[in-house]
Amino acid sequence: MDVKYQYLCDTAYFKVVIDRQYRQGPWLLRLPIQFGLIGVGCAIFFLGLWGMSDPRIVLLIVLICGVFAASGVWATKFGIMMKFRRRQGFGTEAVTLLSEVGVGVGGIEHHTVMPWSAYPRAVRFPDGILLKRPGGIRWLPDSGITFGSVADATALVASKTSLRSMG
Repeated sequence: MDVKYQYLCDTAYFKVVIDRQYRQGPWLLRLPIQFGLIGVGCAIFFLGLWGMSDPRIVLLIVLICGVFAASGVWATKFGIMMKFRRRQGFGTEAVTLLSEVGVGVGGIEHHTVMPWSAYPRAVRFPDGILLKRPGGIRWLPDSGITFGSVADATALVASKTSLRSMG
């Protein structure tokens, strides 16, 4: 059975896309972990360089490295969002049609059908499906289904891709 999604490609949509992309990856590649490790590494380096005899210096170094780590996460997400905002379709309504033939993507009037082989992997989240292909992803929120059901979409994607679930 075909499943049709219709959703607005706006800031809220792309915030979820960014979150789902990082959540489905390995634990060490998640932004807070990456920048947390960098912050801890920098703190250890500077504490080793200047010693840990003065508690005020220790606190200052830990605080600076913590701010660096938190701002790194924010700056990375901000940069990715700016990239999405520059895309031609930002702020427009998108339509995605899942069928036995492939994944139809585009706007309300025009679709390009990509074969399922273009999306060899997928991840099922509680609120949608993330289709994955080399160099790209497509987020399909359950709230965007206008034809078909969540069960239909999950069954179709599972039959055409390597689908795994995230809680």
